[in-house]
Amino acid sequence: MLTHEKVLKVFGPYLDADPDYEVVKTSRGYTLLAWNNRREEWFSAEFCKTPEDLRDALLDAYVNYLEYVVTDEDRDPTKPEMREIQKKRQAMYAECMKEGL
Repeated sequence: MLTHEKVLKVFGPYLDADPDYEVVKTSRGYTLLAWNNRREEWFSAEFCKTPEDLRDALLDAYVNYLEYVVTDEDRDPTKPEMREIQKKRQAMYAECMKEGL
């Protein structure tokens, strides 16, 4: 069964590496925050009611991070780079769905 805690465990190394995203537990549940370094402000807050919502939001953030790492925001990713990014995304999804984590 997917839980918020399991999602956070799977995405923990990614969240440690990406300073722009942070997950916080609020009185209403988990929220994914996105930080803009240039403006020094939060530019996005996404409430994640279910573990699936949190997983999907983090998958989107993870893909954005991988695109940034590959291109340094200097260009669009190439098709081979996008295939590799999608493979990494799928691996994270699969890790969330594993039993016994």
